[in-house]
Amino acid sequence: MLFAVDHGNFAIKTEQSIFVSGIAEHSVKPPLAEDVILYDGRYWTLTDSRIPYIRDKTRDERFFILTLFALSRDLRGNLPTYADVDLAVGLPPEHYSTLKSKFAVTVQSMGLHNG
Repeated sequence: MLFAVDHGNFAIKTEQSIFVSGIAEHSVKPPLAEDVILYDGRYWTLTDSRIPYIRDKTRDERFFILTLFALSRDLRGNLPTYADVDLAVGLPPEHYSTLKSKFAVTVQSMGLHNG
């Protein structure tokens, strides 16, 4: 399965969804939240307050968490038991030369293929 994800500073965009690039971290599962992801012992929810502009989106895990939300939204109602997933993500051309090495290291540290 191929997923294209555009990690915009204002919105995350996929073929099937667009949502604000905003998340909130919680130590316990929020009881009224509809979309919740548990990652690394913490709960995450989407918010309408976008993350302030960030040039290096590999600096922390927030845009990785937003990618998980993007995948879950595109798979909603059609969850396979197992799937090989390819992510079509990348760097903006104006930042490619300064961020490509860090992006490659981040991809490798997550056990992903940088191809």
